[in-house]
Amino acid sequence: MNNDKIFNTIAEALLCDYSDIYYVDGATNDYITYSMDPELRTLKKDTEGKDFFRGLITEAEKVVHPDDWHIFKHDIQKENLLRGAVSGDLQSYTYRLFLGGKFVYHELRLIRSTGGDDNYFIIGVRNVDKEMRMRKEAERLGSERLVFNQIAQSLASRYDLIYYVDSESNKYNEFSSGDQYEQLAIPKQGDNFFVESFRNITRYVHPEDRDDVLDQILKHRILRRLKLERHFTLEYRLLINNAYRYTRLSVMWANDRRHIIVGVEDIDEEHRRETEFRTAFEKAMTDELTGMKNKNAYQDTESELQEMIDGGICQPFALLICDLNNLKTINDTRGHKAGDSYLKAAAALISGSFPNSTVFRIGGDEFAVLLRKNDYSERRRLLEAFRTQVAKNSGSETEPVIASGMAVYDPAAHSSVSEVFELADSRMYQNKKDLKSSGRRDGEVNES
Repeated sequence: MNNDKIFNTIAEALLCDYSDIYYVDGATNDYITYSMDPELRTLKKDTEGKDFFRGLITEAEKVVHPDDWHIFKHDIQKENLLRGAVSGDLQSYTYRLFLGGKFVYHELRLIRSTGGDDNYFIIGVRNVDKEMRMRKEAERLGSERLVFNQIAQSLASRYDLIYYVDSESNKYNEFSSGDQYEQLAIPKQGDNFFVESFRNITRYVHPEDRDDVLDQILKHRILRRLKLERHFTLEYRLLINNAYRYTRLSVMWANDRRHIIVGVEDIDEEHRRETEFRTAFEKAMTDELTGMKNKNAYQDTESELQEMIDGGICQPFALLICDLNNLKTINDTRGHKAGDSYLKAAAALISGSFPNSTVFRIGGDEFAVLLRKNDYSERRRLLEAFRTQVAKNSGSETEPVIASGMAVYDPAAHSSVSEVFELADSRMYQNKKDLKSSGRRDGEVNES
């Protein structure tokens, strides 16, 4: 076999991956197009043409994706191909060609360029759609996997223990982020999550919480709740290192709707902070002497009521304003300790007379009562009974005598809580005059 034939055989073997080959005269820009015969696996000459590089621009605008036009208008124009050849860069470009009604990825590669005494370019084109789409899918899956892992890590960092439970076989795997639960001696994997859970609950859950946790962790209850809720939580105290710590159990379905994910997290610090905040808040809203709500609490409640009035969603309510008679006299003649006892007795009488209402001490000797729901419906009867008791107390030196006035919120007449308050307050002053005079001291009620 002569050298030319050997060379041609090797060349065709090397070029068989290309669907089209362009031979471009570097001096004139004339070109010849070759294509690969799929059956004979040999190159065949197709067409000849002139001004190859200008033709690239024209054809690109017809059949190439607009986002890839820059490749043909700039990157593979002759001056840039020559510049790349001098620097030794591998010149390969991927673009999308419109074929069969869709864009198909192709690769254009400079196989050989001008050099020495020769002055030509050989440019190969091959279909790389399958490998490009596989690569992009791999990149997408890789990106999704990264995001999934980040989400999973974030979720895992919330829990100290995670159980992955097969709801059909009851088998489970345990994943732990620390060693604080090692003393529980829970196997890293097991054949029956619910049996192991029952055993550990009876050993380590606080006795006051144990029955509730045992009841909620039963398999049929978990499956029933997960039919109604996407997830649910359960809080209890768990014995860790010889001390009970508040713990939260979170239960949810995995995506396959077969496996159950159970997360366990230590919330002792969170529970302590919430308890401290709740205690501090209650203290800030409670009158220290009487144990009733204080003026701060009343102002908060008034603001909430006003928002509902402004929004047109306020439910019926009534305000009762109360003022103690004789407190100053008791303080002056019997001392402040006796006055404090008088105030406590008054608070007890008010709260006992309106058992389902919120009582506020809003001043030294002044109280406000917010009546809603049952007490609102029974307001006339309750106020009558209250005033009857006050009338009986008027003959005593120690039992509290309390003036009172009630007003009902009327959407047609009142645009603010303060208007209801002022009406009740004015009625209280009238009742105060009645109590001081020899007038009406029975439980008659003419207020609405």
